[in-house]
Amino acid sequence: MTNRPKNRSLSTLARTGLLGLAVAAIAGCGALDELLSVDAPSRVSAADLENPATAGLLVASVANEFRCTLTYYAAASALTGNEWRDASNNSVLNIWDQRVHDTSGYGSQYASADCGSGQPALYRPMSRTRWLADYTLGLLSEWTTEEVPDKAAYEAEVALYAGYSYILFGESMCSVAFDEGPEQMPADAFNLAIARFDQAMAAGASGDILHAAQVGKARAQLNLNQKSAAMSTASSVPDGFAFELHYSNAEAVTRNKLWEFNIDHQNVTVAEPYRDVRFADTPDPRVAVNDANATNSQTGIAIFVSEKYPEPSSPIEMAGYAEAQLIVAEAHIEAGNLDGAVSIFNGLHRAAGLPAYEGDMTATALMTQLIYERAAENYLEGQHLQDLKRLNIPLYPPTGTDDGFGGAYGDEICFELPATEFQNNPSISGG
Repeated sequence: MTNRPKNRSLSTLARTGLLGLAVAAIAGCGALDELLSVDAPSRVSAADLENPATAGLLVASVANEFRCTLTYYAAASALTGNEWRDASNNSVLNIWDQRVHDTSGYGSQYASADCGSGQPALYRPMSRTRWLADYTLGLLSEWTTEEVPDKAAYEAEVALYAGYSYILFGESMCSVAFDEGPEQMPADAFNLAIARFDQAMAAGASGDILHAAQVGKARAQLNLNQKSAAMSTASSVPDGFAFELHYSNAEAVTRNKLWEFNIDHQNVTVAEPYRDVRFADTPDPRVAVNDANATNSQTGIAIFVSEKYPEPSSPIEMAGYAEAQLIVAEAHIEAGNLDGAVSIFNGLHRAAGLPAYEGDMTATALMTQLIYERAAENYLEGQHLQDLKRLNIPLYPPTGTDDGFGGAYGDEICFELPATEFQNNPSISGG
């Protein structure tokens, strides 16, 4: 059972960026006017949200928050993780692209940007989604099936999003802290993710929710270097499975931000290594990129755009069969089953219309190919930043390279706990 985060007044929720979400969760259930009619918002407790009638709205809120979190996170991963380059000489985008970050002040964009921002965002969306997911899981554990007939399905879905939220924390942060708890390492976040995915499956997850939980658990196990366990988990994912998050052009916050920043705003351009990706001299359709025949209006830098997200409503794949297969392939390589890994590569190549792998049959050569396959299959899905660290991929551009705007590239590919965390968390020195 998930322990619900400690009750917080709405004034505390406002300070942590959760007030808008909490109010949105109950809007439309008939309680909003009554809730806001009390003497002062600071006297409204989180307990006012603890009504079984709000269960469906809370679950929908978790899903919507994670949808926003993922598109902003994928943009952050793309710009800091070598897939994009800043084309605008925008001082904010420079920070993301240069891989140089501060924990406070202007250089802490990763900590201050949020859903709705015109730039990538990381810590605030992740924190809000993770908190609401665990809060909702705690409430569901206290409610009966008589009060919430869809309790099991709700628990499975919310635990899924909680698990992915913990994965994003572990993959992006140098260290983590949750619910005013102590500073922990990314491995702790991955273990919490596994616990949430197990909770989703134990609640009776089926269909897409089940398979997304299996992919997520395998991803967390891989991050913990538990490759045999990851292979066992990922092997259950069926061919053709894809779990996509959907977006729309209804308003700025609902758009696919990878489309917006690259195609609509033209403030970022596809990084040079991704502009003509080929396997055996055959263009790889998984990384289809076009020259937009346009330049950024401020810098004159050529804009190359990805075909992966051609519209503001283009979906983002959160989990899928190809990702699961590459987890299995990596475990095969470690176990010495090189033929098994090549079989997986060739299956993915057939699906993409690419030639079969005919390179060296050594573990070193196949790990190089695995890096290629992961970069292609997971392109602009928010995974390459972690691959840089986990697979020791050389940074591009290399550390120290002039960025063309008067700065130089750094090597910060994980984000420190922001000052807002360690200044307000009594469990951390300085809090």
